[in-house]
Amino acid sequence: MPLIYESIFYSENAHIKERLSPTTIEYIRRLKQHVQNINIYFYGSITNFTHFKNSSDVDCCIVYPDEYTKDKLIQFVTEDSIQFHIKRIKVIQLKISCPEYKDEFYDVYCLYFDNGDKIDFTLVGDNIGPILEKRHDNQILFLILLYIVKFLYYHANIISKDIFVRLKRMVFGIKSFFSKNTTTILHKTNMIFSDSSSYYS
Repeated sequence: MPLIYESIFYSENAHIKERLSPTTIEYIRRLKQHVQNINIYFYGSITNFTHFKNSSDVDCCIVYPDEYTKDKLIQFVTEDSIQFHIKRIKVIQLKISCPEYKDEFYDVYCLYFDNGDKIDFTLVGDNIGPILEKRHDNQILFLILLYIVKFLYYHANIISKDIFVRLKRMVFGIKSFFSKNTTTILHKTNMIFSDSSSYYS
C-alpha cells in the first residue's frame, strides 16, 4: 500500500528515508514547499525489500485537489526545478483498465537526474482510484520474482540491461494477467534539457 511522504520522518519508517538519496529528499521537500496542497505517497520498491539502493527508481503518487494545483505542480517539475540538474523528463499518459471498474487515466512524469537518481511521479486528481490502488497491492510471490530479477542485474551483474528489462516486463505482465489489469500508453513525450536553463521536446 502507498506510504504518505510525511510518515518517513517517523521512527517506524526511518528505514524508508534511509533508502532515499539526499537529492530525492531535497527535491520532494522543495516540491511540497512550492505546491503545498498536495499529498505525496511512496509505493513500489522503496516501500519493500525489492529496493536496491543507488539503483532502484523512486515511485510516487501525487494527489492534487484541482486543475490549478496540477498546473502549478507541472510547472515546478518541468521548469522551476531546473537547479536540480535534471537531464531528461519523460511524460507518459496512461489508461489503466480492469473489468470490475471504470477506466482510470493518469499522467506520469519520469525525472532523470544527472547523478543517476530517477523519480517517477504519477499525478492523481482528488483520490487514488481502486485500480491504481490494486496495482500497488503486491503479493509476496510477485515481489520475490521481482527481487530475483533485480538481484541478477543490480547485484550479481550476470544479465544484460536488455534481458533485465524483458524479465521485469514479463513479471509485471504475469501480475497484470492474474489481476486482470491492462495498461495502455496513450502518449509519451521526452523533454531533453540542452543546458541549465532550457529544454526542448
